[in-house]
Amino acid sequence: MKASISFPELQDLITEKAKQHISFSHVDGRTVRVTYPLNLGFIKKDISANLIIKEVIGSDLLVQLSAGMGTDTLLTTVLSLLKDKIPAGMIEKRPDSLLMLHLGEIEQVKSVFDTIDVSDLRVLSDGLEVEGTLKKQE
Repeated sequence: MKASISFPELQDLITEKAKQHISFSHVDGRTVRVTYPLNLGFIKKDISANLIIKEVIGSDLLVQLSAGMGTDTLLTTVLSLLKDKIPAGMIEKRPDSLLMLHLGEIEQVKSVFDTIDVSDLRVLSDGLEVEGTLKKQE
């Protein structure tokens, strides 16, 4: 079974829940470019980074952040800006610019993982595609 969500749908969901506009674009089948507008008073700049999908583990997604030199500093800054806007414990920082995204912390996404055993997540030209099998109802 395959299901997809377009980048605009994902952006709307994040804007609604986190009150932040984050945009997405396709890089390749395992990589999505994430752009976040950073506003520090008189300085306004779009910060971009590539998120490389490494592994899907249950309702968790292991990704690697690639933003060139200063990736760890960028990651720490963005996480501190988002900490009051996302569920506690949703993003777990790991060594080597790895992040564990606990997607089950998002109510709309949790319902997907309650219904489907997700085996893979791919980046399409216009969004994300989830592959998995329906869970048997008990």
